[in-house]
Amino acid sequence: MQQNPTSRSSSGYPNPNTPEQSNANPYQNHNPPCAPHHHNPRTILIRRLFIVSMVFLLILGLILVLYFGLISPQLPYAYINSLSLSNFNVSNNHLTGNWDLQLRFQNPNSKMSLCYNAVFCTLYYNRVSLSETRLQPLDQGKKDETPINATLSVSGSYVEARLADSIGKERAVKGSVEFDLRLTSSVTFRYGVYRRRRYVTVYCYDVLVGVPANSSSGKMVGSAKRCKSF
Repeated sequence: MQQNPTSRSSSGYPNPNTPEQSNANPYQNHNPPCAPHHHNPRTILIRRLFIVSMVFLLILGLILVLYFGLISPQLPYAYINSLSLSNFNVSNNHLTGNWDLQLRFQNPNSKMSLCYNAVFCTLYYNRVSLSETRLQPLDQGKKDETPINATLSVSGSYVEARLADSIGKERAVKGSVEFDLRLTSSVTFRYGVYRRRRYVTVYCYDVLVGVPANSSSGKMVGSAKRCKSF
């Protein structure tokens, strides 16, 4: 008689064809719980300070861009109103003369005042320096114009033969001599608490002075002359 295979399980032996029952919860997580992560207070503080610093720099940069964009500082203008020459003589490679200048400085800025810390004035002929003088410091308000008088003098100064010959030829042919003038200054631009200092150079090219060969004096030919600022 064939025995029922299921009858063996009733005698206390496990049935190999039946899956073993487990008392364990099939949904139980066997991984140990994660330990709480403690952040370093110093790291958190440094991170926050970095974020605050970056935000501050970004805001400051935007403010500066808007600030400089609205101000748009312009270089000052300079003019030669008049120039008179006296006691002018070139002989035996020696030069003598007095150049009396009336200059005019103009501040084109409507929002900024200017402070000229010192103004150096140099007279040239054919790129050769003849004389130099220092002018007094100058303050200018917005849109101000300021006249300044200056005198450059040469007394028996030695010059090269080619330069003396060139001056003599100009006087004989044209009855005039062309001089160049250079002005340099450290200028401070001021707008409220804003301060910016830069060096400004002004060139006045080809200033024509009428001085015939038989005369020792002369004046600038033409009206006031505007110079170039750099």
